[in-house]
Amino acid sequence: MLPSAASAATPPRGLLAGLARNLRTGLALVALKRRWPPQLAVSFDALCALLVVNLSLWALLDALHAERDAPLALDGLFGWACYLLLGLAACALVARAASRAANTRPLLVAVLSAAPFVLLVFWLLGDLGFVRAHPLAAGTAAVVYLAVLTVRILGAAFGIVRRGAAVTALLLVFAAPWVFGVLNLDTRLWVADDTAETQSEDDPGQAEALFYDQPARIAAAMARVRPTQHGRTSAYFLGFAGDGDPNVFRREVQFAKEAFGARLGSLERSALLINDVEDRDSYPLASVSGLAQALSIMALRMDPENDVLVLYLSSHGSVDGLEVQNGSLPLAPLAPGDLREALDSAGIRYRVIVVSACYAGVFLDELKTDTSLIVTAADAEHSSFGCEEDRELTWFGEAFLKDALPGGSSLEAAFARARELIIQREEAGHETHSNPQLYVGPGIKAKLAEIEAYKGAADRPAVTVRR
Repeated sequence: MLPSAASAATPPRGLLAGLARNLRTGLALVALKRRWPPQLAVSFDALCALLVVNLSLWALLDALHAERDAPLALDGLFGWACYLLLGLAACALVARAASRAANTRPLLVAVLSAAPFVLLVFWLLGDLGFVRAHPLAAGTAAVVYLAVLTVRILGAAFGIVRRGAAVTALLLVFAAPWVFGVLNLDTRLWVADDTAETQSEDDPGQAEALFYDQPARIAAAMARVRPTQHGRTSAYFLGFAGDGDPNVFRREVQFAKEAFGARLGSLERSALLINDVEDRDSYPLASVSGLAQALSIMALRMDPENDVLVLYLSSHGSVDGLEVQNGSLPLAPLAPGDLREALDSAGIRYRVIVVSACYAGVFLDELKTDTSLIVTAADAEHSSFGCEEDRELTWFGEAFLKDALPGGSSLEAAFARARELIIQREEAGHETHSNPQLYVGPGIKAKLAEIEAYKGAADRPAVTVRR
């Protein structure tokens, strides 16, 4: 026994005294300080007390994240039980790797002593703007920190940190995010009733009125689009956010409107169709029929034989096409053939089509023309990433719209840069590559170059010659 731990070797008297000792030791471990087995109070009662503390904190944080007046849903306890069993199995495996005679209980006590503080710190850091803006750097720092903390916990549990136990524990730590992602168990205890999210779900009559009003709302939105200027090629933009939950798709098409507006001068020639379960008034709904109507009216505002349409679609995707959902509203998915038919019916010749969704490559063959440029976030067989509610943009949207498009010499160059960034991010996250795709018809390059040349000249300040 180390002299510094001699005073801690005396077993604490009472359950609360043991709990206090364990939490003090856990706080020191979280600060990455070295602690030893005598500084833990190891017993069945101590283990149960720590478990209650952890579950209580977890429930409190869950309640703080829940929507107001959300009812208690005990279904989340199933997810809790599964994750607790996985944690118990992981600790038993690490103890077995340390020694055949090793006891799992000290390791469980050490882990549960540090867990409340780790949970609280990570929860607080998750709300910081820097962490949200730099998820890759934050994730890397978190993994490094947890690796060091793991070694400290092993020392507190067993004293001597054996190589086998350390390697096993670190492998389990690195594998945990993947396991959690695969299981994706719901541990929420307070869950809002989905049927109460929107008024139309409670009243079918309101849904009917909403659909009845869409043609007029689309026409009003298109009336604000500046008409074409004869003799000059212009760019027009139409955004389509297909899924109303999560809101990342809405944010992405809004960002795309600004990004292409800055690049091609289309800001005053833009319109958006957006599904949002919390807001069905600000924009016309995104639907297959609404898209067809919007394209037809857009063709009247532009010169369909000369101007260029930028169509940006963002949603969940599948091998059948694009998901179109807005709560319980009865909306049909957007298939590649539906989109091709809507574009051809509108008679718009020059097209830049961006599909930001999983399996977006299914649109590629259907939409190819000599006067089209098509960008997809993934090929026809793979998922894309980053559609979580707390993200501003998807991984593809962030790479293409935010990081590559503003400084790219062309849309093709911007796509190439975005593809590189996405590959790097997927490799860092050990994700299967999404394989973004690009098709450039021979007749679209000159049109885009013409628009960008005019936009560049318009952005340059006029030179006044003084006499």
